[in-house]
Amino acid sequence: MTEDRPTRPFKRALIASVSGQALEWYDFSLYGLAAALVFPHVFFPGASDFAGLLASFATFAVGFMARPVGGLVFGRLGDRIGRSPTLVITILVMGLATVAIGLLPTYHQVGIVAPLLLILLRVVQGIGVGGEWSGSAVLVVEYAPERRRGFFTSLINSGEYIGTLPAAGLFALMSATMSDETFRSWGWRIPFLISMVAVVASLIIRRSVEETPEFRAAQSEGIEPPSLRESLRTQRKSIATVVGLRIFENASAYLITAFAVTYAQSAGHASETVTTLGVVFASAVTIPMIPLWGHLSDRIGRKRVFAGGACFLLAFYIPLFLLIGSGRTALIWLAFALSYAFGMAPMLSVEPSWFAELFPTEFRYSGTAISANLGAVFAGGIAPFIATALYGANGDSMTLVYVYIGFLGLVTLTAVALARETRGLRLTSDAGPPEAKTAAAEPELH
Repeated sequence: MTEDRPTRPFKRALIASVSGQALEWYDFSLYGLAAALVFPHVFFPGASDFAGLLASFATFAVGFMARPVGGLVFGRLGDRIGRSPTLVITILVMGLATVAIGLLPTYHQVGIVAPLLLILLRVVQGIGVGGEWSGSAVLVVEYAPERRRGFFTSLINSGEYIGTLPAAGLFALMSATMSDETFRSWGWRIPFLISMVAVVASLIIRRSVEETPEFRAAQSEGIEPPSLRESLRTQRKSIATVVGLRIFENASAYLITAFAVTYAQSAGHASETVTTLGVVFASAVTIPMIPLWGHLSDRIGRKRVFAGGACFLLAFYIPLFLLIGSGRTALIWLAFALSYAFGMAPMLSVEPSWFAELFPTEFRYSGTAISANLGAVFAGGIAPFIATALYGANGDSMTLVYVYIGFLGLVTLTAVALARETRGLRLTSDAGPPEAKTAAAEPELH
């Protein structure tokens, strides 16, 4: 698709992808906040505060361990039966698991069965999410006008904060208007149950989305997805690149949303309401920033925008926690807003287009899903757990946490340096030998 004006089918695909991402991040933001503020008391009440928090963050990590399974299953499915029908399945799996979490009995009601059910649903949720983001990215990339691909695909990740905003807002509202006892008894369930409305709406939208022109073209030419072994062999460089790029961004998403919130509360710097409202404010600021960075990536390239965001955030981590440690509401909110708008937003704006453009049509869904989710396993899922453990083991000092963050940043910046630029790339469904695909994947500069 080379024309700059979006078609009606593309608009439907874009709405379906953004709404799905909003639901995904509504779900995950809810779980991150609940894991930090509620689940230690509801599902792990016999442990100390520190041990309960670690156990809660461990369940948070479990969902990420399941994501590569979902990426593999739904990625292969999406490359075989199509992007659109696969995304209908992922939204159902992901959304219904979230609703079910809101219906779980507590530890006081059924004992050890409660955390076991929480872990099971977290695994199901992770499997659904494993195919959701990558499918949305591929759907929009294969529809978007070539010269505005960075802008349009960045809107997918704006959906992250469109989802984070009501999640954090509802948690802040519940915690501010309810007593701690009421909130931990049943108030925390309300945001989880409300997600059913979004599941139904997203399902209706996705059922009307047509298959992408790229996938239809590949099917009409008789192009079949290569075997998984062959794909992993020929695309190993692109897979390793995406894993490396994903690590710092994905870890940072949860270090800021989950660990920083916990740090502010446990160190006595701020209340739950102040920190969750800080996330709300930062999310609102970031929603329009992501497409602006995406537009810039269409002009100066994916690498420059992504690298700028990664460098800013890496340098800003120490000021971030110093501002949170000040205990002043305005400074805490400023810290969250700056880290989101100038650190997270540039990286998030580029990822959907850059990652999907690195793979050929017949392996695009699988390649994007497998590599992005592997990066999430090594980063986002375990980041709050590791940071909390390092913070507690070092006498509530942030020194080891900063070392850990620096290591993650170094991995990603190395991947940025080795990655190839894809701005101006003309998508191809050529199923020729690997040498031909490599040549076809080189970007055409405008």
